[in-house]
Amino acid sequence: MRQRAFGLALEIDPAIELPGLGYAGTTAAIARPSPPPPPAGARSARVRLDPDELERRWGAGDGAELVRELRDGGQLLLSVERRPGCGYLMCAPGFARILVSADGGELLCAPLREDGDWAMLLPAQALPLAATLQGLEVLHAAGLVLARRAALLAGPPGAGKSSLAAALLARGAGLLSDDAVALSFEEGGLVAHPGAALLHLRGCEHERLAEAERARLGRSTPFLAKRRYEPATAAACPFGWLFLLERAAAGAPLERLERVDPFALLAQTYNLSVRTPERLARHLDLAAALAASGNVYRLRVLPHMDATALAALVHEELAGA
Repeated sequence: MRQRAFGLALEIDPAIELPGLGYAGTTAAIARPSPPPPPAGARSARVRLDPDELERRWGAGDGAELVRELRDGGQLLLSVERRPGCGYLMCAPGFARILVSADGGELLCAPLREDGDWAMLLPAQALPLAATLQGLEVLHAAGLVLARRAALLAGPPGAGKSSLAAALLARGAGLLSDDAVALSFEEGGLVAHPGAALLHLRGCEHERLAEAERARLGRSTPFLAKRRYEPATAAACPFGWLFLLERAAAGAPLERLERVDPFALLAQTYNLSVRTPERLARHLDLAAALAASGNVYRLRVLPHMDATALAALVHEELAGA
């Protein structure tokens, strides 16, 4: 099965039920038909279910380096190890192990659970890593399409990115991703690429939506402690705006930044595992390009403003774009 995500043309093992990209036998696959084969030289990756091959390749070498750990208190949620010439082994205890080849062109998967939820590790972590290895930069941001350009919503966990994305979708925006957006440098400037067609909302935000708003977000199912929606995904489009969200007690809710703190931009990266000089230089180039765009905003989430009010504010600001 062929799909596109994070700027990559994907060939996916039919045995893998990949959330948000569709797979054989589902309505999602009908809604998102397979694209044609990629042209020669295009960024592409093959995703395979092959635990034995993963073990053979990873077990054949030595010198693995731990490059990332994600923890919740004392609980390990994710680890990433790198072995030169082999690639990056990503492990989410209780979910899956995924080996991403050194060039990002192949992903070998070994589930650690029987249900299909393990595959969430692919769009959540493994595919963004593969995209980074193939020359794209991935921001930790929700991405919407407004006026045919990408509006990216970045900020710390709990800032309200997904809630604001849902409110903008209800106003007619298109979805790129609710958590990670891949950017590439093209001749015409920065281009934003869609990820998985998924939107995850906390229970309180789900309950706040009217029935008509929920209907616009697509099919809804429970996922962990949240509600998962599957809206249609927008196509890749030029970068338009970056909104840096922060919770604040006071201040102007929307402020266009004349000067942008470069560290605030660098901190939005989604990838902390690839540390080659080439990748770090590209990371700096992206921060410089975003700052030079003149379209970086501070968006303060104030106590008296909910996501619907913020969406109206953003929509009004960009109405003349």
